[in-house]
Amino acid sequence: MQAWRVGDERAETYLRRLAEAELRRVGDELRRLDAAAGNRGARPDTTLFRATENAEGRVMRAGRILVAAGVLPRDCLDHVTSDLHAALKVRSRRLLDWDRQRGMLHRTIFGPSASPPPRYASQVMQVAPIGAALRGSGDRAPWTLHLLSLVRTETKAVIPAVMRMHWPPDGSRADLELSGAGPYHLPYDRLWAADDRGARYVVQFAEGRSETVTWLGLLQLSPVPPPQVWRLDLFGDETPLVQLTLASPEPPGRRALPMAAESVATGPGERLLLLEGEHILAAGDARGPAGGAGPGEIVTALTEAGAIAAGSQVPGQLAALCQLLGAAGHGITVPPAREIPAPWASVLAHRDAPEPAGGDVLVPLACVLPEMDGARLVLAGLSTAAGKSHLHVVSSGLPRLTTRSAWDWTPGFSWWLRDGAGNWHVATTDDEPCPLGDGLQAFWLRLTPPLSPSPTPPLSPPLAPVPGPAEIIVTGQTTRIRATVLP
Repeated sequence: MQAWRVGDERAETYLRRLAEAELRRVGDELRRLDAAAGNRGARPDTTLFRATENAEGRVMRAGRILVAAGVLPRDCLDHVTSDLHAALKVRSRRLLDWDRQRGMLHRTIFGPSASPPPRYASQVMQVAPIGAALRGSGDRAPWTLHLLSLVRTETKAVIPAVMRMHWPPDGSRADLELSGAGPYHLPYDRLWAADDRGARYVVQFAEGRSETVTWLGLLQLSPVPPPQVWRLDLFGDETPLVQLTLASPEPPGRRALPMAAESVATGPGERLLLLEGEHILAAGDARGPAGGAGPGEIVTALTEAGAIAAGSQVPGQLAALCQLLGAAGHGITVPPAREIPAPWASVLAHRDAPEPAGGDVLVPLACVLPEMDGARLVLAGLSTAAGKSHLHVVSSGLPRLTTRSAWDWTPGFSWWLRDGAGNWHVATTDDEPCPLGDGLQAFWLRLTPPLSPSPTPPLSPPLAPVPGPAEIIVTGQTTRIRATVLP
């Protein structure tokens, strides 16, 4: 029998036993509440609903943890929670009567069917650095649109971009600041491009992330420019705006550094805990999302389901991280470890540093990573704007990433950046990615702490300035890739 199947069976057994324990605990309470209500109508009160919701919620959160770790199939979680829901309903006369009155009895018998999201095969991806900036000024406010790199597949072409608003310091555009940064501030009705061969392309803005000062997003080109194109001229309406030179990923005189791929033997439970530690580092808060599982609940579910190896140091390291952050209520009962991983310690040493001083720095990247876990990834740019740093990524064939508060929690990969001074930056995202169709996604990973455009004397050693060489480490289920980028 395969090892992963043994893990699945143990996780399923744990979840079903947890559901049975909740059913025994809550079943007696439901009967007591029914008896106390007597014949005072069928409408249940909040106490009755709360009892069932708490029981179902505990089982659901434990199951979502095991699914996210990869040791439990999602359809197994659906079946267990559906069975528990039906079993709780039939133990309460008032809950059954309430459903009958609303014509919903069938929902206590047949659980919701869950269909997994479609999985697309990865496409061959190409990238060419651009590194151009379009500046404008009008009656609203000056702005700068930075265009990083052109990413192409057979069916899609996108340019990750950063738009920076320069709002007047006197607050005279406060009403517009409320709308945030975004391409709607551009004074053009239509964008289009022409290449050096005379072919024309429709240019549209895809979804993005908008804040008061910055917008992270994409320009999408249609049709896809062929590989032979080396220049694009961007137009707004009929006005020439900027020339985009599609540079070679390896400029003359610069030698591409080899990428290193290595196998990782981290178990599924430890991997999920390490990802949890990264999000705690980025947020500075050990509490889970409202209504979601916290670190203690994650450790407990993985441990009792056998998804964490005996003697693993990771639970203790996670407890130590929470302790160092002064986080209370994390719920981890394992004693804290004496030491935490060196990258974690580096982030803790710099996370409270002042925001980077100096101007914005936007660096195009042109790095296509080897296929990992069936997905291809393109590193298209690094940006530091308004005190925040982001790594711009376009993926093909990657399962749809979701946040921890979503039903189908999908953690994704682990991302780290080590700068030229040896300091570590964890890269995380709190938002779902931008879907582009055909299995492509774009997402923006926020770096904690941010990269600094200039050295900061109070820190020792100082955070490395940008641009400069950086090592980006991406870890999947079984593989880790190290790529050195030379902006």
